Amino acid sequence: MAAGVAGRLYVIGGYGPGSVARSTAFVFRLGRWTPLPPMPAPRAAGGAAIVGGKLYVVGGVEAPGRLAGEAFAFDLETARWTLIRGPRPREHLGAAALGGRVYAVAGRTSGLDTNLDVVEAFDPRSGRWRAVPPLPGKRGGTAAAAVAGRLISAGGEEPGGTIATVFAYSPATRRWTQLPRMRTSRHGLGLVGWRGRVFALGGGPQPGLTVSGANEVLRLGP
Repeated sequence: MAAGVAGRLYVIGGYGPGSVARSTAFVFRLGRWTPLPPMPAPRAAGGAAIVGGKLYVVGGVEAPGRLAGEAFAFDLETARWTLIRGPRPREHLGAAALGGRVYAVAGRTSGLDTNLDVVEAFDPRSGRWRAVPPLPGKRGGTAAAAVAGRLISAGGEEPGGTIATVFAYSPATRRWTQLPRMRTSRHGLGLVGWRGRVFALGGGPQPGLTVSGANEVLRLGP
């Protein structure tokens, strides 16, 4: 899981040797990696986003075959982790920050045939998750980003292959709209919103452990 703010990149957890989830956390700043206090428990295949000076780690797995039921919040000022209520348990989801909320987008509960269309938003002020209109299609191994006031969902994998469709959600209208498809259908990609553009980075063109160097951009606003 990764998220960035103010010239800093945070990388948290992930799988280690033997597909064992890790609890480690690092920050990249001024050309150097620095370790951070570890998470309260291991996490892999989750999502991360930064809102209000806190780094949130949502969803994922804590051990083989065991989905995480709680989420974590890391205070960037005090460097302390706290437990928070998690979204619906799932892995290989997308996560993004928009309008002061953390969004948990789609994901799956196990294999490629367990994909979900569930979307939830966390409000740090109330400490609660609320349901968001579901995605037009189910997807796991997917990615999410926020750009031009919209939440973007792209890519994924399913039994029939990888997913090229891209959708945008507007909190103002509470509606999803379809955007142009990615040229390279893939899962496990990175998605970044920056200056009115959304960048789709890397990912596997076939379900399972495949990789690519695809780097594509879609302009959404000024």
